[in-house]
Amino acid sequence: MAGEAFTRTDVTLRNARGHQIHCSHYHPTEASATARPCVIYLHGNSSSRLEAISVLPTLLPRGITVFALDFSGSGISEGEHVSLGYHEKDDVKRVIDHLYATGKVSRIGLWGRSMGAATALMHTSRDQDRVKAIVCDSPFACLRSLSGEFTNSFLNMQTPSWLVGMLFEWVRSAIQDRNKFDIMELKPIQYAATTFVPALFTAARDDKFVLPHHAQRIYQAYGGCKRFELVEGDHNSLRPWSWHNTVADFFVEHLVLSTAAPLRTPFGSASTNTQATARGCKLDAPPPTPEKENMPPELRATPSWARTP
Repeated sequence: MAGEAFTRTDVTLRNARGHQIHCSHYHPTEASATARPCVIYLHGNSSSRLEAISVLPTLLPRGITVFALDFSGSGISEGEHVSLGYHEKDDVKRVIDHLYATGKVSRIGLWGRSMGAATALMHTSRDQDRVKAIVCDSPFACLRSLSGEFTNSFLNMQTPSWLVGMLFEWVRSAIQDRNKFDIMELKPIQYAATTFVPALFTAARDDKFVLPHHAQRIYQAYGGCKRFELVEGDHNSLRPWSWHNTVADFFVEHLVLSTAAPLRTPFGSASTNTQATARGCKLDAPPPTPEKENMPPELRATPSWARTP
């Protein structure tokens, strides 16, 4: 690929709950004395690390290695259930700990899709010294609102809010009893305002599962420099190469070309410079905004390229 050979190295890690999580690291075959930047790809619900294969041609030729994992409860990793980000964020922490400990990784970015996008935001909010850039493809803003939209779509009718609330509380109680966490805490949007690393957001125009307004709401609330781009397709469709090129340029800027020394502050220690640095960053000028009449109604209010001052 681009005149260079690459190797997949499989790794097994143990997460905070004692589950073995199976991972793959794609990197140049020829060993290098210089640490390279790495993007951790975070897959969606009902998926696995195989999802990351589609991003390898985007990142590997640009000098960025790719690390992919099967979240606990996904792929061949241990665990019975996924938690839509609640426990997955701890799997991400375990991977980041591992990568920096190898000494072979200089800077880390996260690229998540759907559940993985929500996970990327939830983890980054607490680890902003070690995560340098994030890409969030079709994140949900709040599981409670998503469940109501999904119910209306599934039944093809406007379901009374009291009925949706009753069903949600029943599911909530069952999950609390069985899996020991509260799905009411699955509100990725609540982390947006206090997260400042450079971020790239996208949603698919015809996504009927996680409606585009979820990503738009998170984008609008996000505290750092940011960009939103609406792409063609639906929730599970392959993303256009133009989007992959946008993501590649974004990660090259913030992981490869950045001259700042990599920060490896212990997890949980907030840097006093994180917010100031993020507010000063600039993203490349985005492509022209789609005409409003061709955009879903929920995206018409704010231009997709709008960014913080």
